[in-house]
Amino acid sequence: MTKKEQIQRDLEDTIITDDNSPTRRFFRCWLDGSYLGEQHYRRNQSYIKENLNNKGRLRSFVIAEFAKYIAHDGDCSPSYARCIVLEKIGRNNIEALNDKLIEDARELVA
Repeated sequence: MTKKEQIQRDLEDTIITDDNSPTRRFFRCWLDGSYLGEQHYRRNQSYIKENLNNKGRLRSFVIAEFAKYIAHDGDCSPSYARCIVLEKIGRNNIEALNDKLIEDARELVA
């Protein structure tokens, strides 16, 4: 299986509608430091708290972190991961995914 195929497989059709989709659950684990440790968790938590009511900054944050997470799992660059996510999710649905990822990030500090 190619890296692209692996990433596309991980972006299941229910990623937007199912808060419990595996990719969204593992993204929350990424944010909580389960992948990269406590320092990553504290940095994420601090940034989210500081920008809790700034949707623009949270949007930028989750796009970057989701790309890093997908790249980590897919063993590729974040920019390549971002391209595959956009290709798979589609331009019409990407903002809905971003909104869900923002919700996931906000839950980290709730």
